[in-house]
Amino acid sequence: MATAEIKLFDASGKEVGTKTVPADIFGLKEGVAHLLHQVVRWQRAKKRAGSATVLTRAQVRGGGRKPFKQKGLGRARAGSNTSPLWVGGGVAHGPKQKSYEFSLNRKERAKALKGAISQRVGEGTCVALTDFGLEDFKTKQAVEVLKNLGVSDRDKAVVVAEEAEGFVAKSLKNIPGVKAMPAKGLNVYDVLNAKYLIMTEKGLDGVTERLSVSEKTSATGST
Repeated sequence: MATAEIKLFDASGKEVGTKTVPADIFGLKEGVAHLLHQVVRWQRAKKRAGSATVLTRAQVRGGGRKPFKQKGLGRARAGSNTSPLWVGGGVAHGPKQKSYEFSLNRKERAKALKGAISQRVGEGTCVALTDFGLEDFKTKQAVEVLKNLGVSDRDKAVVVAEEAEGFVAKSLKNIPGVKAMPAKGLNVYDVLNAKYLIMTEKGLDGVTERLSVSEKTSATGST
């Protein structure tokens, strides 16, 4: 398997070595542009509520008898007070509950995520970090670590840290534009929506394991 290397930094922003990673995960360059678009559409479609709904004239209350006689009053003919023309009547051609979801297979989703990660690697905005060095919930200290890595307070960043690194997610929670998640939660939309992708060493191992397993699963043809 072809491999690539990512620079590894410590919490002070000092380069302390490199991390060997699979090239097919962190160096994928071709055949992913259309998949990135598809997967972002798929993710956003899953979040659409589709809950807007109205009552048709058959569903509103009333309409049991003719509101007034047909002739003699100088008024337009009316057969029911549930007509869309009447206040309180049904709505014609209004929205009804629906799902906007569509299917996208696992292999395509995995390849798109590899492509999104590879894009950040190619731009030089994918950073591997030994750890945040946090021993408590310290937002101020977490901000300093991000600044040491070149992430300003105006930049959007996704931080991948495993759940075992418990102080990281809570320390980053109140920093605008920064989103922390474990490797299993990393997704195409968040990677593309952020300028920086920062992975702790454990998070990097988790992402590598997750995408390597998905590749093996796809190769065996299981679902």
